[in-house]
Amino acid sequence: MGKKLTYTLSTIAVLAVIAGAVALLHKPSANTKPKADAKIGDFKVTYTNKAKPIKDGTLKIGLAQAFTGVFAPELVTQQVDSLIAQPLGTGLLKNNSSYQVVDGGAANFKLDKATKTATITLHKGLTWSDGKPVIAKDLEFAYEIVGNLAYGGITYTDSLENIKGMAAFHKGRAKSISGITYPDGENGNSIKLAFNKLSPGLTQAGSGDYLSTAEPYHYLKDIKPAKLAGSKQIRQAPLSWGPFKVEKVLTGQNITYVRNPYYYAAKAKLAKIDLQVVASSSIVEGLKTKQYDIAYQVPTTSYPAVKKLPDYVQTGRQSLSFSATYFNLGHFDAKQGVNVQDRKTILQNKSIRQALGYALNTDQVNKKFNNGLQTFANSTVPPVYSGYNDKAVKGFPLDIKKANAILDKAGFKWDAKHEYRLNPDGKPFSLTYLAQNAGAISTTLAQNNLQQWKSVGLNVHLYKNRLIDFNSWVQKVTTNSNDWDITNATWSLNPDPSQSDLFSASAQYNLGHYVSPELTKIINNIDSEKSLDTTYRKAQFAAYQQYIQDEAVVIPQSFSISWTPINRRVIGWSKDVGVYNMYGNLAVSADSPE
Repeated sequence: MGKKLTYTLSTIAVLAVIAGAVALLHKPSANTKPKADAKIGDFKVTYTNKAKPIKDGTLKIGLAQAFTGVFAPELVTQQVDSLIAQPLGTGLLKNNSSYQVVDGGAANFKLDKATKTATITLHKGLTWSDGKPVIAKDLEFAYEIVGNLAYGGITYTDSLENIKGMAAFHKGRAKSISGITYPDGENGNSIKLAFNKLSPGLTQAGSGDYLSTAEPYHYLKDIKPAKLAGSKQIRQAPLSWGPFKVEKVLTGQNITYVRNPYYYAAKAKLAKIDLQVVASSSIVEGLKTKQYDIAYQVPTTSYPAVKKLPDYVQTGRQSLSFSATYFNLGHFDAKQGVNVQDRKTILQNKSIRQALGYALNTDQVNKKFNNGLQTFANSTVPPVYSGYNDKAVKGFPLDIKKANAILDKAGFKWDAKHEYRLNPDGKPFSLTYLAQNAGAISTTLAQNNLQQWKSVGLNVHLYKNRLIDFNSWVQKVTTNSNDWDITNATWSLNPDPSQSDLFSASAQYNLGHYVSPELTKIINNIDSEKSLDTTYRKAQFAAYQQYIQDEAVVIPQSFSISWTPINRRVIGWSKDVGVYNMYGNLAVSADSPE
């Protein structure tokens, strides 16, 4: 698990496949410090401020996107909610710069390959912000929240079914998860996981084969599952085991964090963090007037203006993310926990999906609007996964001639006016495009796509002739809505390249609901015990990417750089994935942004 929908420049949203990825979002690391001079393109990975930190400083964060305020990673659907949870310490496990799990975090993970089991052991003294100890039951409870459909989360996927008994629990056939046991009892400090098989993801942080989270059972146990995600305990007064706790939340507007007095490690250097939501159109002005130390979710269109600000450093790293165009082909059967590709739509014909892909001018859009922060994607496997992105797969570059040829061959003839194409039965048809209002140029980008599709004779119109806000978009694409045909999503991925969380038969993030025996077989092969052999796994990834290309399951669009502007008074900031517990170590060298 571990993907998340995130928010980007255009009509593209970013979801999040979450529960397994929170360790990455918490920026885990090895014991080594990141290189101070490391760069990705024009971006510094780490900003080094050698000034003396002031005592009890306040960090100011500007967030150019509204949040829903779900502070339980098992229930999160948007990357923005993962961002706001970072000061609370959502990732228990630590990993090195290659994303391999290592000792030294709030919990340790030990794999026993001989018995196909793993033990997760909590750090001594780990305590919730109400003074209660974090216990083994809290570790197990996270699995209950993810696995029990009554809680309404959508982070459950096939990956977790490698834990014995998880599938039976998820389908309501068992009241507990047989593969999770307590070596020292529920009040102890460890749980033991029994796996059906060994898989490549078992040694990788955020792989989705297991969780890196805990939830306070004593605090949440009496809340009805269906009420949990919207409860005060999750949205207004969540408990934390990390360096900070939430003091106050004004939903969708601002959050105040203060030190967690029970934090198991060294006291946080900052006394307080103030997070303020700001309109994406106003974030540049907020930085110019030095209202913020850190700005998250800044539209890529703002980069040229932000880059010129002398008091801010531009930091970045290669992003574990991709964006793609999705087609609504079915629905998710919540009772059975599987996707069903049964929607009556002309999009079941792969030829029209291919043509829609080749008609898009993604590369031109990236060069004009994204300022080098996004590049054309040939597949759903970002090149940051070294060796797994198959360059032989070319994706869907703009090719109007090819799009027209595909439609001609498939029997989509032009109407008498040569304006739009007819379906193979000679009847007119149209498609509904669910596009997001995600920034100043969202309308421009949406209209560009409509025009591109019209150029090959495809009649596509906006959903209700307007753009839709991000939260409404998430609600629509995750609740079996039948009134849209095409949409875009951007995914924040976990450190293991497995595609199970996004495209398996049971993945609730499989937004298009595409399923086939062949795709299932390839995805299973990628995560099989055979894939402990890297050569075999790479071959399966090549087969997977070619299948996505041939069937146009989705249309890959862009890869990206994760970019964050930082005020020069900030101390301890890094986007290196080899930094653990960054918020606990952040400080400032002046009373206000300089």
